[in-house]
Amino acid sequence: MIKMKHHLGVMDLYPISANKTVMENNPFFQVKLKEGVSAERLHTAVKQALGQHPLFACTLRYNKGYYLETNEKEFLLICATEENRPLAFGDATNGFLWQMCYDEYTISFEWCHAISDGKGAFAFFSSVLCHYFGVERSVEPALELGLESLYDKAEGGIPQKKQAKGFAANALPFLKRGYRTDCHILKAPMSEVLAVAKKSNSSPAAVLPPLVSMALRKHISSKAKNKNVRCSVVIDCRAPMGFQTMHNCIISKNITYVDRYDTMDFARVSTIYRSLLDLAVQKENIVKAATEFIDTVGPLVSIKPRFLQKALAKVVFGVMKHSECNFVFTYLGKVDLPNEVMSGLVDFNFRSWPDFSECNVAAIDFNGTLILNICENFRDKQIIPDLIDICSAVGIHFETVDVLSFEQANLRLTI
Repeated sequence: MIKMKHHLGVMDLYPISANKTVMENNPFFQVKLKEGVSAERLHTAVKQALGQHPLFACTLRYNKGYYLETNEKEFLLICATEENRPLAFGDATNGFLWQMCYDEYTISFEWCHAISDGKGAFAFFSSVLCHYFGVERSVEPALELGLESLYDKAEGGIPQKKQAKGFAANALPFLKRGYRTDCHILKAPMSEVLAVAKKSNSSPAAVLPPLVSMALRKHISSKAKNKNVRCSVVIDCRAPMGFQTMHNCIISKNITYVDRYDTMDFARVSTIYRSLLDLAVQKENIVKAATEFIDTVGPLVSIKPRFLQKALAKVVFGVMKHSECNFVFTYLGKVDLPNEVMSGLVDFNFRSWPDFSECNVAAIDFNGTLILNICENFRDKQIIPDLIDICSAVGIHFETVDVLSFEQANLRLTI
């Protein structure tokens, strides 16, 4: 294997800059197979996929700054259930920035956000699954930094209406449980979601956030200054910008559900969300958002010496946790894999521990079913049942298929 170094952009550095050896925000994929998992086939599949996706074959180094370097050690596969899997990877996985576990019928994969975002990691995981099921798939390594290349090219962007602040964190009490959270897995027919979206000529990304907001509003303290609910919608910028990169290539658009929306027909509310998202993905506004992010976070992640940078970043990001949004929403889209792969899969879950709020909603379209993984820390356990009722009222009939006590595994790497 040829040893290579890869530069990390500000968006890649963001997840690791506030921590020492512990790195948070490590998303999680899990598939369930129709037939039992073969460890030998999985090992071969991962090895082939690593050859196609060099970033995942790297470890993290530091020399006057962080960078990725090809890891010459052997990767490890871990035989463990989700509940019994290791909660720390990195040092424990020969320096790799991810871990893959398997048991009788499931394969789970979690990774450090510094390598890639959900779309990039899905490309790697898809390659693993394709190789596992014997499907050859050509992949061109996409190593350009993407959004970083847009820096300083902003021309002001198209004006966007400033969104109101959301409710204060203490208006909806939450539990402090470290990296453990309650995860609710909900499923609904994708046809129902699309039918509701069609009424406002929108997409699931414009339908689901206001519905979640409506459920949260019902439980905000009557003493709260406001009952606004601000959602941070994660936007993949590859398609609108024409990028193929495996590096992080996302921005977030904050959208606030305000009092007056309660008097509107839901299709009208969804139309407002769609319009705001449509505006956010215009090239000019993506460029502006990327530049503003780099201008804001760049100086913070590049402070020297490193111990000072860690201390300052931890304070700043700690303040941001409850000031930016009330929940995060990510829609990964449709699981688009060859028939030979899809026919071997029974289920697909995607989730992320709530890092910058107390609730993270991850959605994915798998085989005609919309699957939600809602990770939340709220004391009030009536929120999710109310969400199901609210969705049903607009024509989306969710069923709770599982409620888990999920704990995020963190990257612990000595550098």
